[in-house]
Amino acid sequence: METNAHYLPVSSDRTGPKVMMFIGGMALGYAVATLLAPRSGREIRSSLSEFAKSKGDSVSGAVRNAVGAARDATRNVSRRVADAMDQGREKARDAVGSAASKAASASRAAEEMTHERAAPGFQ
Repeated sequence: METNAHYLPVSSDRTGPKVMMFIGGMALGYAVATLLAPRSGREIRSSLSEFAKSKGDSVSGAVRNAVGAARDATRNVSRRVADAMDQGREKARDAVGSAASKAASASRAAEEMTHERAAPGFQ
């Protein structure tokens, strides 16, 4: 018996929404279970408030960590770019100095050759 079923590999672009749906489902399930539990309204509100506060603190901490990591990465990249630019400037200065030195040497050599040929008794 032949099956024509095609299975798609799980990729990261499909995993994210599934994880978010799972977490949302857990939160909804917790809220429904809490609301249907045989407790007083005050206890339920207190429980929901504590749950929301703890999740809010977790999200807030995660955002702070992400912002800190992004700031550190930006500083690191900026430092590397500045170092690369400094190295490029040094190499450019060295190249200009070397070219100027070679040009001066060539100029002196040409001047000496001109004087030797223009000197009396040149044959």
